[in-house]
Amino acid sequence: MMDAMRYAAHAGNKTQCQLSIISAKPEMPVNSNTGISVKPGRAHEFPEHYDYLAIIGGTLKCLSRGQADDLKYIRRAHQAGVPVVGIGTGSFILAKAGLLNGRRASVHPFHNEEFRKRFPGVYAEEGFDFIDEGDVLTCPGGISTLTLATELIRQHAGEETAAKASHRLSLGHDEFRTAAISRPANISLIADPRLRQVVMLIEQYLARPLSTAWLAHQVKLSARQLTRLFDAELGKSPREFIRSARLRYACWLLNNTQESITEIAVRMGFSDCAHFIRHFQNEYGCTPGFWRGQNEQLSARASM
Repeated sequence: MMDAMRYAAHAGNKTQCQLSIISAKPEMPVNSNTGISVKPGRAHEFPEHYDYLAIIGGTLKCLSRGQADDLKYIRRAHQAGVPVVGIGTGSFILAKAGLLNGRRASVHPFHNEEFRKRFPGVYAEEGFDFIDEGDVLTCPGGISTLTLATELIRQHAGEETAAKASHRLSLGHDEFRTAAISRPANISLIADPRLRQVVMLIEQYLARPLSTAWLAHQVKLSARQLTRLFDAELGKSPREFIRSARLRYACWLLNNTQESITEIAVRMGFSDCAHFIRHFQNEYGCTPGFWRGQNEQLSARASM
C-alpha cells in the first residue's frame, strides 16, 4: 500500500500522498511478526489532520497487546468523520472498537470463522478485496491491499494516476482489479469478466449510491451494453440486481440488529419506508416486520 501511494505522489499530478505511522507511545518501537521493528513517526494529534486512518492488526494472538489509548483514538477519529480502514486483522480492532456493529466487513478466509465467533453482530464476508461503507472500510490484507490503494488513488487523483501506480507496481490495471483472492461462488461463476467486475463493485459499494452509468464506465461499456449483459447472464437489470443485493443485506440487518425498519430502509437507499416494504415483499413474499418477527420466534425457541 505504501508503494502504491508513493508512486501516486510522484505521478506528475497535484495530489499529495503522505503516510505517517502514529501511536499513543511513539517512543516505543512496534515489532512485526517478521521480526522487523518499526518506530512510529508521530504521536496522536487532531484526527481531522488525516484523510484516512488505517489500522493493521498483526497476528491474532498479538491483538490484545495494543495500546488502550490507540483504541480510543480510533473511536475519536471515527466520531470526527475521518474514514477508518481496517486492513487484515485490523478489522478485528475496528470491531472491538464497536465501529463495525451492524455493518459488512471484508475478512480474510483464514480469519473468517474466528471473526464471526468473536463478533456475531458484524456481517463478515469473504472474497472481496475491500468493502466500503463510507466512513468505515475493510480489506482482508495481502494483495487485496493494493486493490484498495489503487481505488483510493482513483477516487482522489483520477483514473490516469491510478493506472500509472498500477503499472509502476507491474500490475495490469484492469486485470489487477479482477484478480484477487478466492471469490464468492456465485460471482466466480459469472462468465463475462466485465460483468464479474461490476458485480464485485456493487458488493463492495453496497451501502453507497450506485448508477448504471457509473458502473458501465468502470468497465468501459455504455449503460445500454451493461444492461444487456446483466439481462443475458443474470436475468435482471443492474438496478434490479443492486436492489436485490441491498434487500439481502437488509435481511441480515433485520435478523441481527435493533435498527428500525425505517432506519434500514434509509440505510439501503430506498426513498421511503413504503418503497422498502413493497420491494421487500416482492422479493421475499412477506413484510420486513413479519420477517423480523419470525426470526425472533425462531431465536427464542432455539434458546429454550
